[in-house]
Amino acid sequence: MTGDPWDARSLEWATSSPAPFYNFAHVPRIDSLEQHWDDKARGLAWREPKQYEAIHMPRNTGTGFIVSVFSAMMCFALVWHIWWLAGASLVATIATFLWRTYDRDVDYFVPAAQVERIERARFADLRAARDASQSLQKAA
Repeated sequence: MTGDPWDARSLEWATSSPAPFYNFAHVPRIDSLEQHWDDKARGLAWREPKQYEAIHMPRNTGTGFIVSVFSAMMCFALVWHIWWLAGASLVATIATFLWRTYDRDVDYFVPAAQVERIERARFADLRAARDASQSLQKAA
């Protein structure tokens, strides 16, 4: 997909749909409430950058799911007065938070070459969609 099929105003339509895993190749500059709409009006919406940089990303983690399971167990135990399970669940929840706190392998960088490859393909799709749209308008 090329993104923005409804000529939308909001910024999430400034990237392809579905969005790449890093969302934006460059952090967008926001000067107005409807920045994407304003950029389209000025012809700046889909400018291809000259160069790309590596993108800093967080690693995926199951910590949220693990904490939610222990929390659900603790809530169940508190409702039914199973005190040993409530205590064990509380300790496990705190231990999970502490384990995540001391985990140092929490991020990575997407190489600039990979970002460039993905973005170049997106801009090629945008050009093809624009050309097809113009051909259909001329034929009509």
